[in-house]
Amino acid sequence: MLHTDIERLVPEMQVIVRKALAEMNADMRLHELGATSVVVSETLRELSVQMAYYSRGRMPQIEDVKAMYRAAGLYNISASEAVQPITWTLQSNHATGRAVDLVPTIKGTPWWRAPREVWDIMGEIGEKHGLSWGGRWPDRKKDSPHFEWK
Repeated sequence: MLHTDIERLVPEMQVIVRKALAEMNADMRLHELGATSVVVSETLRELSVQMAYYSRGRMPQIEDVKAMYRAAGLYNISASEAVQPITWTLQSNHATGRAVDLVPTIKGTPWWRAPREVWDIMGEIGEKHGLSWGGRWPDRKKDSPHFEWK
């Protein structure tokens, strides 16, 4: 099951995320590029969800990855998604309430394929508020929606 409520983050992170989100949603550059808002796509992550994410690209049988997703209460993953890794650890900061995934939207629909410039502006704003941004990670581990507080 995915959690999107900011209240599941540690108290210090809640304050930072609210400030960063408010600034992102007021940023005219993001609006001019087409983003109508920035929303939380995930906060605290249960171990079952992390394990399902971790199974992607690691389990030889696509049906096993799909089963992991179902067991975690997640969406029906496609075969192409099942073979694409999206996390490199079982020790995510999401599990401790110290990480959040944020996504730009267009009229309420997540804009996962937003231009690099949109993600860069969001990253700049998050970093200004003291968050570490996954968009600065090495290319193969880059995670543009991810922000964490250590």
